[in-house]
Amino acid sequence: MNLRPVISVPLPWLIIFFGRFFGKKDKTPSRRRLFKLPRSLSVTTEGKWFIAVLFFIGIAAINTGNNLLYLVLAALLSLIIVSGIMSEATLRGIKVKRTLPAQAFKGMPVIVRLDIRNNKSLFPSFSFRVKELPSSGLKADHAYVLKLKPSDRIVKTAKYTFGKRGRFNLTGVKVTTRFPFSLFVKGKEERIDDEVLVYPSIKSIKPPALASVSGREAKALSGRGDGSQLYGLRDYTFEDDSRFIHWRSAAKNSRLLVKEFEREREKKVIVIFDNCMAGDEAAFEAAVDEAASIASHYIDRGYSVGLKTFSDGIRPRAGYSHLQTMLRSLALIRPVSPEGTPRVRAVGM
Repeated sequence: MNLRPVISVPLPWLIIFFGRFFGKKDKTPSRRRLFKLPRSLSVTTEGKWFIAVLFFIGIAAINTGNNLLYLVLAALLSLIIVSGIMSEATLRGIKVKRTLPAQAFKGMPVIVRLDIRNNKSLFPSFSFRVKELPSSGLKADHAYVLKLKPSDRIVKTAKYTFGKRGRFNLTGVKVTTRFPFSLFVKGKEERIDDEVLVYPSIKSIKPPALASVSGREAKALSGRGDGSQLYGLRDYTFEDDSRFIHWRSAAKNSRLLVKEFEREREKKVIVIFDNCMAGDEAAFEAAVDEAASIASHYIDRGYSVGLKTFSDGIRPRAGYSHLQTMLRSLALIRPVSPEGTPRVRAVGM
């Protein structure tokens, strides 16, 4: 019996198979698809070996005509069909909601809550992952669910790290599964539109030296108040608190004198940021981080801090809510001039 014509039949398909699954993948970006399939499908390493064995058994069955090999081939093919049905049953009905943190800083991981629900009323879902769709400047971990019962929900957390400041538009998540035989990875996308404002990175810094206030300015700013420094003495009245009587002077002058204190001078700092860029984006981003770090440093120490840039100005105020106002401004700031070097400095008032 001449087996050469029979063997030559599947050889072109075998060559295509080995070139597709075991050859080097083209790294050049493909053209954008005209339409998007509702499911994505990729073959795992185990799946590639499974398909290779399937092809060899198929060739052997064709060449020998052995009915047992045909039965084995049919059983292997049925596993692929069962895998497709069960993986589709796992993905169907899965809905995800994302809850973002109130604030996020560049380069600092934040925890995002993923509310995962199985809307199917009869069948559970097994062994699937939920991960954020790829986005430039975003690194996100996946959340794994082993089993989710029908009409049940579970809350998972994932760590998100934003690599740049500014507004981030999150478009959705992808739900994938290798269930049941780990031959294929099937996935579907869940559309969830969210926006998060990422603040600049705040680092521990050595604060720059502040310009001291001159003696004349200090005298002009001083006055009577509730401070701790002695301002002067005056005659005692019945409305004064006896605790502030200056007894030493009363003993010398034979009259009651009461102490007056200076008014506490408010500590103010203006962070001046020259937001210009001479072609070096990394230097500009480092200056933005420095301005945010200086503002945070003085806010934490009770100062009233203001911000002055070429494009914006924020008056000095104290408190963490005011710090967030400055961080929002720095998160969205852009260079206003292509000439000059970005520079940050702090001025005391």
